[in-house]
Amino acid sequence: MDKLDIVILAAGKGERMVSRKPKVMHEIMGKPLLGYVVDRAQNLDPSRIIVVTGYRRESVEAFLQDKRVVTAFQAEQKGTAHALASAKGHLGGNDVLVLLGDVPLIQSDTLREFLAFCRSAESIVFLTTDVGDPSGYGRVLMDGDRITDIREHSDASDEERRIKRINTGICYIPFASFGLIDLIGADNAKGERYLTDICKVAGKQGKHARGFFCPRSEEVLGINNLKGLLEANVVMRQRINERHMNKGVTFLDTAIWIDDDVTIGADTVIAPNCHVTGTTVIGEMVSIGPSSIIRNCVIHDDVTIEGFVVMEGVEAKKGVAIGPFSRLRGGTVLEAGVRIGNFVEVKNSTLEANSQVNHLSYIGDARIGKNVNIGAGTITCNYDGVRKNRTVIEDGVLVGANTELVAPVRVGKGAVVGAGSTITEDVPDGSLAVSRTRQTNIEGYRRK
Repeated sequence: MDKLDIVILAAGKGERMVSRKPKVMHEIMGKPLLGYVVDRAQNLDPSRIIVVTGYRRESVEAFLQDKRVVTAFQAEQKGTAHALASAKGHLGGNDVLVLLGDVPLIQSDTLREFLAFCRSAESIVFLTTDVGDPSGYGRVLMDGDRITDIREHSDASDEERRIKRINTGICYIPFASFGLIDLIGADNAKGERYLTDICKVAGKQGKHARGFFCPRSEEVLGINNLKGLLEANVVMRQRINERHMNKGVTFLDTAIWIDDDVTIGADTVIAPNCHVTGTTVIGEMVSIGPSSIIRNCVIHDDVTIEGFVVMEGVEAKKGVAIGPFSRLRGGTVLEAGVRIGNFVEVKNSTLEANSQVNHLSYIGDARIGKNVNIGAGTITCNYDGVRKNRTVIEDGVLVGANTELVAPVRVGKGAVVGAGSTITEDVPDGSLAVSRTRQTNIEGYRRK
């Protein structure tokens, strides 16, 4: 949207969150509150987006590094007008839309409707709504469609506090009226410069502010405490799940958590109590069993993940089968047709096509070739107390049960490792490697 600058106010601490974390960095469905607001702002394609930071700015600005926004610093939190004035040096002479970093549930369509009204009104516009309990919110005093004043709760009379129409904090200021910000004083109970006082300032100059009413109050209210954060999580989770269902994803229960940045292909089926988080990408025709956790993974088409699997930083290619009760850690790549069975842990390893580790094994810092079978209880002993060492198992190898492979070590193509062996030296191609102590039977032994 040309000739529009968006300023997002994100400087406050959020005392009622009872946390050292900045309010806007609290998360719903895996993303900070501020992240949702930035996304909505970018959907409008404005000329620029300025985020006003303040309390613990380092964490906020670190999150914003790759978000195509600029930041302005409000050194002291002296009110919303003071916060907006902090962004003045970054504005480009356009009309200004003010958003709040703690209002993550607002929808893009609502903002577009609001902006269409603002452009036709050619005046200062505040977005308003009605709430059953307006305690703590600024009350909107109206004269027809004009706003005569917005009275903060601490400054409102008893009669004014009975008003249900409240200010959401979202507003639009035409460029021609932006200079009125400098005329706003701090004559109130908190001694702060309220942006809402622009209505009175404008009225004194013959200009009028108007209100745009949004009937969906749950969409435009800020998150003020941890109860509100929980309620926002519930709303956002339902929105995200519905978005995926509309694209052909089947959920077997409502108790499924999908982060906002996750991508899922059609005809994928997800069982109850699964958590799919981060930037995970899931292909088509994938089946995910109950109570599985998948973080920052790439899952290709036709993958089967049984129940109680934990995966993080893993790529699983077409036709892979995983679980149940498996743990796959960062840096793991499973090529097409690989099978990882129950109670298997894999870390920082590549398993090539059609290899399998079916039971009770640990594979760490390894490269496993094609068509390899790893027997139950196999361990790659990758850590020598100082450094991690690598195990290489070439194509077609059969590793017997209860084997220890002490890295660094290589097992050659087509070799066989006998069950119960401890392998400390390389095994040549096509060889049989057996390492066992001689069995001794003591006849007549009786337990003492």
